[in-house]
Amino acid sequence: MPYRQHTRNELHFETHCDMLSSEMKLTRRMPVSKETTTTNDDPTRRKLSNGSEARIMRMAGVGLNSMSYVAPRLAGRLAAYLWFTPFPFSRSRQTEIPFGAGRVTFESGGMVVHGYEIGSGPRTALLIHGWAGSSRQYRRIALRLADDGYKCFVIDLPAHGVESGESTDVPEIAEAIEIAGNAIGRLDLVVAHSFGAMATSIAMQSSLRVDRLVLLAPALRPHKVLESFAANLQLRPIVVKALEQTMEARFGEDIWKRIPNDTLNMDVPDRTLIIHDLDDDMMPIEEARRLSEGWDLELNTTQGHGHNGMLRASEVIDQIATLAAAEPASA
Repeated sequence: MPYRQHTRNELHFETHCDMLSSEMKLTRRMPVSKETTTTNDDPTRRKLSNGSEARIMRMAGVGLNSMSYVAPRLAGRLAAYLWFTPFPFSRSRQTEIPFGAGRVTFESGGMVVHGYEIGSGPRTALLIHGWAGSSRQYRRIALRLADDGYKCFVIDLPAHGVESGESTDVPEIAEAIEIAGNAIGRLDLVVAHSFGAMATSIAMQSSLRVDRLVLLAPALRPHKVLESFAANLQLRPIVVKALEQTMEARFGEDIWKRIPNDTLNMDVPDRTLIIHDLDDDMMPIEEARRLSEGWDLELNTTQGHGHNGMLRASEVIDQIATLAAAEPASA
């Protein structure tokens, strides 16, 4: 290849890419003591993790914006790579499961889904985490449901938790949910969080059958998620536009309306619960409001827990347990 002198913007971008790559490698290899990985409840660990993630995101945004001045389409493709890569990079893939739980594997069509099961009751529950989450986040909810007579299955979505792979998307996540749900059989309860709620709704429009449904801080409109992503990276409009074009080329130009419209028009169980925390700074409450209005359901709100903290909140767990204890719809 002929030698070509780099422009100042290209060098600026490459410098930030090198820094970003080094940061990613360091955070992925950083050892974590057993004492701080048994639960997700250590506020110090969460604070350090969030700070590292924010620094990585800022560095990525600066690099993409620099690249956009000379190669906007390439910047858009790189932004798409980050879009499909679950953050945080700093969270090592732990395999701890609650005491008394057993590991499970579901497989179909070449896709393998890992998770754990706990409890031995006659009713079954499937618990689905959100983007950049993992099965470990559901420890408290799973233990409560197991105590209440449920057999709980908690899975790691593709490119999350213990699963292999670095990137994924909504269709692949929805497929993983279908594989697990269909293998389990009857699902008396499904609990889905954030981005996982969007994927769950897509799975339900296909083959997933659910008797009771709980959506926690649900995502509805892909464009709102994209806006949040762009804001976190402080991306220039030209990069956002290129990312939108990449999304449309991959999923169709109607993706922005198709997913929310199909979700709002789908049939949901009579026993469906939507919960959103008023202090959630990651998922706009407008998403949950649109769902509750479209499905003619009451929106339950909490306060003081945040986006991920609601998975550990006693009042949220109590509401889930109340719905779980209701008689089956077929009774």
